[in-house]
Amino acid sequence: MYQSRRPDIPENIRREIEVEAGHECSITTCSEHTYLEIHHINHDREDNRKENLILLCDKHHKMAHAQVIDRKSLRSYKEILNINLSKNGYIRGQEGDRVYRFLNIVNNVLSYDDEGKTSWAGSETGYWFEQEIYLKLSNFCQNIQVYNLELRSYDLSARNRQDRIVDLLQKILITRDEGNYVYNGGYCATFVPTNTPGASKYDNEIKLQKENVSQKLLEIQKLVLELWDYVERRPV
Repeated sequence: MYQSRRPDIPENIRREIEVEAGHECSITTCSEHTYLEIHHINHDREDNRKENLILLCDKHHKMAHAQVIDRKSLRSYKEILNINLSKNGYIRGQEGDRVYRFLNIVNNVLSYDDEGKTSWAGSETGYWFEQEIYLKLSNFCQNIQVYNLELRSYDLSARNRQDRIVDLLQKILITRDEGNYVYNGGYCATFVPTNTPGASKYDNEIKLQKENVSQKLLEIQKLVLELWDYVERRPV
């Protein structure tokens, strides 16, 4: 459709547009936050002014290009975003503090003491599951009422991400509890495949177990970054 490469949207502008929309599609009632694209309202790809850019999901982006959603409507959605940001400033002040405490707890749960320095759960956690993380994860999930009463935001845009993080943490704990892990002391438990060592199925079991945990950790990382954006927008 386009004959020339479009200029890149400056990173600081891109970030402002994503934060403005709360990392969700800007169309009212659409809460899609996985597949998002920045759309030029006036269809001029070189016009990267903030007022000409709006964050849309893949479906609504296609509708905007087909002019099923026209420019006037897009500008109205943009105005609604700005009105809501102003109206909800007081909410972000209170709820940002709540989310800040939540993020610090998540950071603590997924970290462990590595010979005097702090390390975090990572790509190898599915195979070598750090015992300190397991104990903190167990404690967090056993005391989930603390999250529900003290940390869970009343702001839907933050709460949905918090709930997903908690769900992923619980699934990681289930993986550890129900997986064939052996703990003989030391800093970690080791995953033991059911197949014979040396066989391809043995290595594949380890690979799948590592991927199972690391994919959840990567999603948590993405959601945490989005919530830090939320926290940074608290009124000072």
